[in-house]
Amino acid sequence: MSNNNFSYESRDGRVRRKRAKKKRFTRTMRIWSLVFFALFFFAFLFLLIRIYVLDKNDGNRYRKAALAQQSYTNAVLNFQRGAIRDCNGTTLAVSIRKYNLVLEPRTLNNNDQMHIATVEALSSKFNVSRDSLEEIIANKPNSMYEHVDSLKNLSEDDVESFKKYMSENENIDGVWFEEIYTRNYPLKKVGCNIIGFMGSDDQGTYGIEENYNSELNGVPGREYGYFDSDMNLKRTVKNARDGNEVILTIDAHVQQVVEDQIKWFQKKSDAGAAKHVGVMLMNPNNGEIYAMASESTFDLNNPRTLETMYKKKDIEEMSEEDKKQALMTMWSNFCIGSAYEPGSTFKPFTVAAALDENVVNDNFTTDCSGVKNVSGTEIHCAVRTGHGTLNLQHILMQSCNVGLMDIVAKLGKNKFYNYTKLYGFGQRTGIDLPGETSGLVHSKETLGPVELATSSFGQTQTVTMVQMMSGFCSLINGGKYYQPHLVKEIRSSEGEVLEKKEPLIVKTTTSADTSAKLRKYLKATVEEGTAGPAAVKGYSIGGKTGTAEKRPVSKHKYLVSFIGAVPMEDPKVAIYVIIDEPNVSDQAHSTYATQFASRIMKKVLPFLGLYAEEEKKNDNDAN
Repeated sequence: MSNNNFSYESRDGRVRRKRAKKKRFTRTMRIWSLVFFALFFFAFLFLLIRIYVLDKNDGNRYRKAALAQQSYTNAVLNFQRGAIRDCNGTTLAVSIRKYNLVLEPRTLNNNDQMHIATVEALSSKFNVSRDSLEEIIANKPNSMYEHVDSLKNLSEDDVESFKKYMSENENIDGVWFEEIYTRNYPLKKVGCNIIGFMGSDDQGTYGIEENYNSELNGVPGREYGYFDSDMNLKRTVKNARDGNEVILTIDAHVQQVVEDQIKWFQKKSDAGAAKHVGVMLMNPNNGEIYAMASESTFDLNNPRTLETMYKKKDIEEMSEEDKKQALMTMWSNFCIGSAYEPGSTFKPFTVAAALDENVVNDNFTTDCSGVKNVSGTEIHCAVRTGHGTLNLQHILMQSCNVGLMDIVAKLGKNKFYNYTKLYGFGQRTGIDLPGETSGLVHSKETLGPVELATSSFGQTQTVTMVQMMSGFCSLINGGKYYQPHLVKEIRSSEGEVLEKKEPLIVKTTTSADTSAKLRKYLKATVEEGTAGPAAVKGYSIGGKTGTAEKRPVSKHKYLVSFIGAVPMEDPKVAIYVIIDEPNVSDQAHSTYATQFASRIMKKVLPFLGLYAEEEKKNDNDAN
C-alpha cells in the first residue's frame, strides 16, 4: 500500500517540475524578444539618422553618380518615306518634315533659373499656356520625353526661329525638337486610285503606297542619352535611313487630262452621269501604263471624306455601313478591280486565234442574214436584217456577230478555250497594284455550243480593263504579251537608281503575220467601219468598238467601249475607253465611246510625243 502511494507522489512531483521549467523558459523568451526589438529599433533609428546626414552632406553627389549610371532611350528617329514621282519627275506623293516639341522635366527641375527662362520662352514664342507647361513638369518630374499637345506638327520656320532664340539665351534648355513626317499629295486627286494613301498605322493603303510599302519605308533611327557625373546630358544618335523613291510610268499631265475629260463627260456630255467611265493609255511595246482613270476620284490629302463623290445631303442620309461601302468603292481602282462582259472589243481575239490555227484566212467569207440558230437557240446580229456576204476584214469592220459565230465554230471549243487562257483572260495580269481581280471565263465543261457562240463576240464571259488592254497590245505589237506595270524605277533617297523595271515579256500570243493582218483590219474599222467616230485628223488610228448587253437583258442596259492604237502601222500608244450604262434611254451605241476616245486622243497624243501629219509637215518645212 505504502509503495503505491510513493509512486503516485513521485509522478506528481515530476509534473510540477516540468511546469515550473516551462514558465521559466517563457519568461526568458519574452525578455530576449524585448531585447531584440529594442536592438532593431535602435538600429533602424541609426540608419534613418545616417541617411539624413548623408543626404544633407553628400546627397547631390550621390544623385549625380546614380544618374550617371542610368541610361535611357530618348526617342525613335523617324525616317522620311520615299517620294512617288511620275515619269517626268513630277512629285505625286512626298513626306514633308514637321516637328514635335519635346520637353525634359528632369532637366528643368535641376535648375530653377533654367526652368523659369525655358517656360517663359516657350510661352511667348509659341503662345502656349504657362500653366499647361508647369503641369507637365510637375506631373512628370523625372521624365526626359514629354510632348506638349499644342506644340506638335510645327513648321521648320517656327523651329529654326526658336532654336536661334535658344542659342542667344544660355538659360533656355531642356527642350528639343523631334522630327516627324506627314504625307502630302501635291496634285491632290490626280492619280488617286493609282497612288493610294497612308493609313492610320502609317502604312500604305491601296495603290502604289500599299504595293511598294517596303520600298517606300525606310529604317527608323534612335537617339540615346545619359547624364555624366556633372549632370550634363550626353546623347548618342543612330540616324534613320530614309525610304526609296518610286518612279512611275504614269505621265501626270496626261493622267490629269484624262481625269478632266472623264469629269467633262460625266457632267457635260449628252450621255453624262454614266454608271462607270474608265480610260487606259498604254505603251504596246513595253507594258508601261501612261494613264489609268475612272469616274471615281477623291482627295488623297483627305481620303476619308465622301464629299468629292457625293452631295452633302446624300452623305447625311447614308448609314454608317453605307458610308463604309461608299468609301471602299471610291478608293478601289475600276480598271483592275471590276469585271464585265466586254462585247465586240473581244472579236479581234477570236479572229486572231482562228488565223493562227489556219481555220480562216483573208478569203474566208460568211453570209449574215441577221440571225444564227445554234443548238435550237436563235442568236442575233446587231444588224437584224443582216450584213449579207462579208470577208474576214469586213466581219471585223462591220462587227458581225454571225461571222464570229461561224469563225468560232471552225475553231472549236478546245482551241477557243486554250486561246482565251493564252490571251490572259480568267487570270490576273500581275500588274503591280493590289486589288486586281481575274474575271470569269467558261471552263471547257461549261463551254457548250451556245456559250461558245456568244463568247466569240464577247458575251457570257467577264474581263477587266487591264486584261483587255494587255491582251490587245500583244495582238497589235507582233505577239509579245508584256506584263503591264506602273513602276519604272526604284531610286535611293540620294537619287541612285537601285532597280530599273525592264519590260517583261510573259509569253507570245500570236504570230507576226496575224498581228500585221489585225492592224490592217482594225485600221479599216476606224477608216471605213463601225469605229469611224474614233478617228483623229492627221493620225493613223485603228481599233474596235464594243456594245455589250448587260444581264438581265430585260433591263436593256449596255456597256459600250472602244479599244485601239496609234499609229496603226507601228503602234506607240494604245487606248481603251468604256462607258458603263450611258445616261440615255437608248444605250446600245458605241458612238459614245468612240467619240470620247477621239476627244481624249486629240488632247493627249502630242504630250506623248505623237503629232498629227500636218504638224509634222509644218515642222519639217520650218526646218
